[in-house]
Amino acid sequence: MTGASAADPDTAGATTLPRLFASWVAEYGAEPALSRRVDGVFTAFTYEELDRRASVLALALARTLNVRRGELVALISDNRPEWMVCSLAIHFLGAVDVPRASDTPPDILEAILRHAEPAVVILEDLEQLTQVREALPGLRAAVVIDGPQAGGDPVAVGDPAAVGDPAAAAGASPPGGDACSLHTLAELMALGEAAWPESAGEIERRRAEVLPEDLATIIYTSGTTGAPKGVALTHANYEHNLRELPNLLHIERVPVLTLLQPWHAYERQIQLMYLSKGCCLHYSHVMTLRGDLRAVRPVVMATVPELWVKLYKGVFHRIDALTPLRRRLVRWLVARALTSASARRLLAGREPVLRRRGPLRWAGAFAWALARAVALAPFHALADHLVFREVRAGLGGRLRFPLVGGGPLPDTVDEFFDAARMPLLEGYGMTEAIVVIAMRDPHRRMLRTTGHVINGVEHRFAGEDGRACRPGDVGRLHVRGPNIMRGYYRDPERTAQVLSADGWFDTRDLALVHADGSLRILGRVDDTLVLTNGENVNAPYLENELCASEWIDRAVVMGAGRPYVAAFVAPSRAHLEGLARSLGLPANEPAALIADERIVKHYRSLVNAISGDARRFAPYERVHRMRLWLGEFRIGRELSQTLKLRRREFLRLYSGEIDELYAP
Repeated sequence: MTGASAADPDTAGATTLPRLFASWVAEYGAEPALSRRVDGVFTAFTYEELDRRASVLALALARTLNVRRGELVALISDNRPEWMVCSLAIHFLGAVDVPRASDTPPDILEAILRHAEPAVVILEDLEQLTQVREALPGLRAAVVIDGPQAGGDPVAVGDPAAVGDPAAAAGASPPGGDACSLHTLAELMALGEAAWPESAGEIERRRAEVLPEDLATIIYTSGTTGAPKGVALTHANYEHNLRELPNLLHIERVPVLTLLQPWHAYERQIQLMYLSKGCCLHYSHVMTLRGDLRAVRPVVMATVPELWVKLYKGVFHRIDALTPLRRRLVRWLVARALTSASARRLLAGREPVLRRRGPLRWAGAFAWALARAVALAPFHALADHLVFREVRAGLGGRLRFPLVGGGPLPDTVDEFFDAARMPLLEGYGMTEAIVVIAMRDPHRRMLRTTGHVINGVEHRFAGEDGRACRPGDVGRLHVRGPNIMRGYYRDPERTAQVLSADGWFDTRDLALVHADGSLRILGRVDDTLVLTNGENVNAPYLENELCASEWIDRAVVMGAGRPYVAAFVAPSRAHLEGLARSLGLPANEPAALIADERIVKHYRSLVNAISGDARRFAPYERVHRMRLWLGEFRIGRELSQTLKLRRREFLRLYSGEIDELYAP
């Protein structure tokens, strides 16, 4: 194996989140920092106010709840300004936050709390308290964000009965457990404000005592392959990405929209990066996203591939609602625009190649691309006028940096938005590397890649025989740098499996590098299907391309230890019903529809066309057998909390149905 380093990963001179935040406040103090809708209108407060709120809360946590440096505080809340205030307050004390969303499945939340054993828990609402008390009999204190607000009746310190029913809220004290005091966030803020004039110096001292090597957070992974692992990250880990990401995006003082859950390492790091450049974070939700995009008109937004897949399918849903003649015309124009965009990318050097071409071959490809770009330019312009312009307007009209992470982006979706002049900035990272390892250059966006490894991070590839990989060869990706986690919390065995003594982290991802140095991530080692003929199938890539079809909602492919690839396909209900009506079938009986041979034949042809595309898939990757499936994809069973497929669990749950696909 060989290494490739952009810079020395030495962490000398690293700083802490409290010190970094102080520098941001000094630079952007009077400018808006966080904003959310109040009575239908986005209302913001400044960096100075954010600093004051976090500091005041930190004082109350220290004085009232006795939160100490290095102590764990669980933060169970969705994306909202209070989340950032609480997280910063915890960091100001040198304590360690353990974040999770409020809708975490009960069994996962219980496992996390029992493993981490936080002394204090901050909750979004009282409904979560009973479960938390059962998982943590020794809990010292709980704080409720959505408790009675200022002007209402505050909760008495140490009096669980003061909020709601004592049995339902605090569960009293479990047998053998210690008393747990219950507080509201408003109460603690009031206590902190009252003590602030005489005690502000205490928080300044606590902030200054935090060291770069101190733990900042423990983020539990989503658990796609087993029990969640607690990724232990230091202040120095955070600093590296916060220094390098702004160098790629070149943003400052621009409006941003935040949509994802901040317990994910991706969204959390991006939010901190926004704050580091004086941006105002506007908090949104999937239910209000369309209106929020129009109101905020963000310049940058962190997203997951699922959002772009839905937008892509939505475009074609609207096209299909046109009259037959207009529908055929618009689809034809979009197809010509995609070809035009491909030619333009080649002319601009934005098409990734595995190995460099010779001069004659390159000259021929360039001439052919130039001819196509010129010939198709009018059709591309017409497609832009009829379709793509509306897509950009729906995203606010000035979104220049649509960040995409958290999973692989389907090629067809990637190519569509590039043709729409909305090229996506796909990146690659892991919680263990907090979080970005590689990202596309915004000014030279190479499609079907995750860009180059960021400055300061080393990477190397290992083939199956352990030898170094050449450009174009598939290998297992290892990385090393100041952003790599300390280890898995209280789990030295699993830490040793992925983190070497000299700091190399095994991502367990298969990847290849193009001739220009950009990466293509092919999928997890655990998601690779090895057929009986020895061929390897990249299951997530095949699934993503299938799901990019507007006819398909989800797909799961299988074939490990089998002679060929098969798939479960969950059809789009809207398209399934439309197809039923065109065939004269009752649309309200989906179970009968997926058994109808005409519908099965339609989907079989569709899946065969996608998986048989020789530009993307080898012959052995073609889906030979398919089952239309109406089953649910439930978080905690088939899906992780980040909506990723739990492949092993899926194969176990439906082993009987899978065997039927391979029956003679």
